Amino acid sequence: MLTKGASNGVMEKEDKPLNRTKLLKMIYAALVLVMLLTMLSACGDNASKTEPAKQTEPVKPSEPATKIDLVTPTEPAKPSETEKTIEKLDGERFEAVIILEGMEETVQYEHLRNEALGFEMDYDYENFERRSEPDRECFVSIYDDPNNPENYLEVTRSAEDAETSAASICEALSKTYDISRDDSFMLERAGSCIRIDASADVGGLTMPEYLQMVYIIPAADGCRIATAHYYIVGAEGFGRRFAYMMQTFSAID
Repeated sequence: MLTKGASNGVMEKEDKPLNRTKLLKMIYAALVLVMLLTMLSACGDNASKTEPAKQTEPVKPSEPATKIDLVTPTEPAKPSETEKTIEKLDGERFEAVIILEGMEETVQYEHLRNEALGFEMDYDYENFERRSEPDRECFVSIYDDPNNPENYLEVTRSAEDAETSAASICEALSKTYDISRDDSFMLERAGSCIRIDASADVGGLTMPEYLQMVYIIPAADGCRIATAHYYIVGAEGFGRRFAYMMQTFSAID
C-alpha cells in the first residue's frame, strides 16, 4: 500500500503485520529441537559412565555319556577264532542257506558223527531220512519207498586205499555208464578226493534213468566212499542237495 510523505511528497511502503500462527510454529519447533538436544546429551553422559555388559557364551548342551548313531546300524560282532574252531556235536541241529535253481533256500541240517564208519557230515533232515546200519549210513528221500529208494546218499568204509577203491568202482560202473573221473576234486572239509561222475549211458548217446556221483575220500586206515544215487529228473534238486551235504563231509580216524 502506498502513502504520501508529509513534506516531500515521496511515496513509501507500509510494513505488513507479522503472521501470529507462523510465529507460534517457529517457537514450537525451536522448543522441540532444544528438548532433543538435551536428551541426546544425557544419553551420551550415561553411556560413558556405564561399562558395557560382558557377552556370555552360549550354554552348550551336555553330551550323553554314550553317543548313539541313529543312521548307521551296529555291525554284528565277528566270531572269534575260538568260535570258528568249535566242532559241532553229534545230533546238533542248525539252519543254512543253499542255492537251488538260482534261488536261495533255507535248509535245516543235523550234524552226524559216526565213529564206527569214521566220518562226520551235515545232512538235510527235513528232506532225507537217516537209515543206519552197522556197515553203512544211508540218507533216503522222504518221498521214496525206504525199502526200494531211488534218491539217496550212501556212505561206507573201505580198508583199501582210495586209488584201489576208485579203480574197482570205475570198472563196475563203466559196464553201464560212460563215466568221467576227477582225481583232485576238492571238498570243503575233507580236502582232495576222487570223484567219479556216471551221468551218461555207455557210448554217451543216451541219458540213463538214474545218475550216480561217487566220492572216494582218502583216510589213514583206507578210504570212505559216498555214493549219491538219484533219478535223472531230480538232478538239479536231489543232485545239488547231495552236493551241498558232501561239502560238509570229513573223514575221522
